Amino acid sequence: MKNVLLKYEREQIVEYGKKLIDTNLTRGTGGNLSVYDYKSGLMAITPSGMDYYELKAEDILVMDLEGKVVEGIFLLLNTRCTGFFM
Repeated sequence: MKNVLLKYEREQIVEYGKKLIDTNLTRGTGGNLSVYDYKSGLMAITPSGMDYYELKAEDILVMDLEGKVVEGIFLLLNTRCTGFFM
């Protein structure tokens, strides 16, 4: 990933998604993860329906608190739980 918003946070979400599976806290595509960055006012959030072991940092959406996707390849596949995280 080059010159992307919230690069570190996106990488952490991918890592912790795998940890959720490995520790039997969820299975398959169960649950969403998000990180809010106070400094930028942006959040990184997993898209709905993706297996954590197939997820890459580039798949993580970056949104503002209005719900506008500002970066991410799944621009049309928004997470169903976005409002819960904001």
